[in-house]
Amino acid sequence: MSTTRTQRALSRPPVGLHRTVPIGIVLALALVVLAVVAVRDLVVEQRWATGQPWLPDLLAGLDGTTPTTGVLVVATVGAVLGLVLVVVGLLPAPRRHARAQDSEQLWSSPTAIAAVARAAADRAPGVLSARTARAGRRKIVLEIATRGDEGPALATSREVATTAGNALGARRIDVRTAEEE
Repeated sequence: MSTTRTQRALSRPPVGLHRTVPIGIVLALALVVLAVVAVRDLVVEQRWATGQPWLPDLLAGLDGTTPTTGVLVVATVGAVLGLVLVVVGLLPAPRRHARAQDSEQLWSSPTAIAAVARAAADRAPGVLSARTARAGRRKIVLEIATRGDEGPALATSREVATTAGNALGARRIDVRTAEEE
């Protein structure tokens, strides 16, 4: 049985922006700057514009460089930076969503799971209001305000929020009473 392209795409988890994208943007901008300088030097060499070329002076300054401690330090830093960039490029992109327990193709963001859990806790008996204090992939923290006796309201809101959040793939939901201001 062959799988279609859609089935393969739906079976992969959604991931966030890869860590190498900002590095790639910086390197691309550096190459654009180098290209602009090279074109400027070409224009000056062809006498389409007046001025002195920049690249020959820069290369002449590098010619005759001897192995010194400074050159060794710069080369070592460059090599370590290159190795770090290779390792970062080989790491997988971070996951940003959680898979629902009942469906293989339903992925929810922590913010969406927190909103559903907050709405469920807000509707629990004895709860005046609920708000999301923190929403992450591993843990969601809700804070509730209750009327008078907070014990039963806290237990009920914790149960309904956990049930609603776990259906969407939440790992852990903590419900606390809100600090009074």
